Amino acid sequence: MPNNGRKAAHSGPQLDHRLLNRDARSRGELDRLIVALAATQHGVVTLEQLVALGLSRRAIRWRISSGRLHPIHRGVYAVGRPDVTIKGKWMAAVLACGDGAVLSHQSAATLHGLLNARAGRVHVTVPRRTTVARAGMRVHRSTCLVPQDRVEVHGIPCTSVPATLLGVAATAPPNVLDSACNQAELEGVLDMLAVGELLDRRASHAGATRLRTALEVDGLGLDRTKSRLEKRFLLLARKTGLPAPAINAWMPIPGDEMQCDFVWHRERVVVEIDAWETHRTRWAFRNDRRRDRLLRAHGWEPLRVTGYDVESEPGAVIDEVKGMLERAQSRAMDG
Repeated sequence: MPNNGRKAAHSGPQLDHRLLNRDARSRGELDRLIVALAATQHGVVTLEQLVALGLSRRAIRWRISSGRLHPIHRGVYAVGRPDVTIKGKWMAAVLACGDGAVLSHQSAATLHGLLNARAGRVHVTVPRRTTVARAGMRVHRSTCLVPQDRVEVHGIPCTSVPATLLGVAATAPPNVLDSACNQAELEGVLDMLAVGELLDRRASHAGATRLRTALEVDGLGLDRTKSRLEKRFLLLARKTGLPAPAINAWMPIPGDEMQCDFVWHRERVVVEIDAWETHRTRWAFRNDRRRDRLLRAHGWEPLRVTGYDVESEPGAVIDEVKGMLERAQSRAMDG
């Protein structure tokens, strides 16, 4: 009996130890699942997702108290450490606003690479009329979003580039909108047909008129420029009475499609505005000169103008272009 008593006393702790090991393994497996999920969402998870993984409210509270979960918004947590990247901050804001929410406005423009608006409140749009209010966010409400207005960038639901620019147009100063539009064209992500469709569909939106103005459109795609420098040159040309050029025109060069900034087809004169940001690479240097050779070989007279020329010596630039047009007209008359 004494031996049996010692054995019984010893077997009790052994059983408890096995149970504890099983619980520890279970917690470890859950933690691995949580970490794996957070890795797909820039380090954040929601309460609903944790419950779906099998965690009880008590287990969630324990992980919060032990420093494994860190509340960011109501029902949204950072996993492992309280600080998250800017993408984690954006993802947390979208998740906090519920189903259908998307990053939008200046925040979405930054995610798309069109602005650098990382500070301040996160802009989120929700597809319903609601009184959602969240600390650190600016929540917009829209019942007009359609599937083509929604995309994912780096796994974060956000507004498309056209819808983002429309939002920026309604809420940001004109210079911020101009910068975002310019960068969208430089990045090759501005689909003017999609912009036109959006503006037709959202004609009464607060940003519609401003977006049309920023893109210099009167019937989209007919009168638009790629950069602030091109806009500056076009304004100079109009003020000084130069004949109206075709803008961003595709040139009929055999064997090589090329788009030129400003083209006077009758006089066969081409003006290219070269900003340092888009013409500073070796490839651009070689390609610019190749284009000029092709244009001259097919009877066109190209003039390449720098940003410094447009900003600092606008009169000299206009005089040079005017001279080229007049000489071309004289040659046509003599011929």
